[in-house]
Amino acid sequence: MSKLLVPNRELIVPEPPTFDDPFGIKGHVLWELFDVDGNLKGSGETDNLVTQIGDQFYGDRAAQIQGSALTLTALTGANPSIATTSAAHGLSVGDVVTIAGVTPAGYNGKWAVTSVPSATTFGINVGTALAAGSAFGTATGLSVAAAAGMKLGTGNTGTTPPAKTGAGAALVTYLTNSHQGFDATYPQSSLSTGRVITYKVTYAAGKATSAATPITEVVIFLDFLADATSTAANTIARAALAGIGSKQSTDTLTVTWTHTLTGA
Repeated sequence: MSKLLVPNRELIVPEPPTFDDPFGIKGHVLWELFDVDGNLKGSGETDNLVTQIGDQFYGDRAAQIQGSALTLTALTGANPSIATTSAAHGLSVGDVVTIAGVTPAGYNGKWAVTSVPSATTFGINVGTALAAGSAFGTATGLSVAAAAGMKLGTGNTGTTPPAKTGAGAALVTYLTNSHQGFDATYPQSSLSTGRVITYKVTYAAGKATSAATPITEVVIFLDFLADATSTAANTIARAALAGIGSKQSTDTLTVTWTHTLTGA
């Protein structure tokens, strides 16, 4: 059981089951709901299960495992140069991308991504500006995209509890306008009993309003920030939320999510 904190009273609410992840990644979620004056309306804590894609996320990105090559369709003649891909690239600022088969040849090589204007464009610092691309090859990044933010759901998580794979590894019912990037300075990394990665999202007033519908689930997703649900293939962690209720248009909701890599 967990305690739902409400001003002047304490309400005991059911808590989703505690998960024992055999891969040694422990997840923990804290949510806090505030009214228009900043008063705490309620809060709760729960454990979560990192999905199979989450295991791949932590392993493959750390090892810099490359994914499939994407076709380039344009490179602007400027510094930084903006590259365009024929499909979503999944890159984030700081990722290393390998460009090959391009004319001028000065574009070919490994580059750190300096900006991500859209799901199909990214910037690279080429030093002295080159001519615009006239023949296009490929761009190859990491096999798993960087975490982009969190999304909320109003699905029946009692029926579909969090799971490593399958339906339980994705949102059941997406809450419109609940796509939110991480707060500034997050994710953070620290060392405690294991390596702790902390993600935090603040849903401001007017964002992710759920009216009379209780919010019952949250995920960390990988795909580009867009107002749409995310599949299991783009979800690294999912948690059931008990007792949060609905988020009114003037409420602010914060979700702080930690993953502890124990190495067990």
